[in-house]
Amino acid sequence: MRKIQGLYTIADNTFSPQWSPAALAEQFLKGGARIVQLRMKQNREGMLKAAQQIASFKDRYDFTFIINDWLEVAVQVGADGVHVGATDMSVEAIKAMAPQLLVGYSAHSLPEAVAAAEKGADYVAFGGIFPTKTKGPGHPVQGVDKLRDVVQAVRVSVVAIGGITRHNIDAVIQTGVASVAMITALTQSANITEETQWFQRRF
Repeated sequence: MRKIQGLYTIADNTFSPQWSPAALAEQFLKGGARIVQLRMKQNREGMLKAAQQIASFKDRYDFTFIINDWLEVAVQVGADGVHVGATDMSVEAIKAMAPQLLVGYSAHSLPEAVAAAEKGADYVAFGGIFPTKTKGPGHPVQGVDKLRDVVQAVRVSVVAIGGITRHNIDAVIQTGVASVAMITALTQSANITEETQWFQRRF
């Protein structure tokens, strides 16, 4: 089973509608990304089409492909994993139905992260580490100290997410986190491929 480590790119075009999710994913891959998550909330038909396009990139690139939320889409396109949160299908249910898949879980507290790992999550995404417009105002800001606590408390890979940029990524990496996830810092850059390369080199 593939390990979650390094730069974790997320193909979400909410704030960059000039790009399709598949076009974003391709630019990440050209920049050396080894992990791509497809994130399209409440659009199953569009999700399936985009997932099929991204899955086809496996012919040219070696990467771990994660689907956000939609287990049936992940299975249908042969993705490597699925990512869920508190309001989605449980980690245990996914493991029972599709044991071949990596399962990631979004946690927003130390107890939630520990519980997810104990229930079988292969990795835990923790955030937002810094303020981020992806989640909007009112979303909890965790900071690097809480991130370090999570890294030390769980035995699975921890993915830091939320407001991570060129200016603060080193402080995040110094917590010992396995992976750093990004949407805005990549998708709103002037050159997505070059920006992906820059962040990939930090690892």
